[in-house]
Amino acid sequence: MRNIARHLPHYLSLIGILTVGAYGFIFFNYDKALQIAIAIGMAGAYVIWGTVHHYLHRDLHASVVLEYALIASLGLIITLSILSW
Repeated sequence: MRNIARHLPHYLSLIGILTVGAYGFIFFNYDKALQIAIAIGMAGAYVIWGTVHHYLHRDLHASVVLEYALIASLGLIITLSILSW
């Protein structure tokens, strides 16, 4: 239980970032270019969040950053594919 309490502020900030991004994505549904920019911003924020999170917990490695970048890229590819559909 202590481990959850230790990580809770980090995960709440991630949820906040993704919630604001999702809200912006839905709110600006009339502007595809802005949605693309929001999706790119969310992917970048996710990678930065993961990097900072692991840096603060002293377990940051290149493989961790690569994993976050790959997951963000996958999400971005899926999102952009749906937008262009």
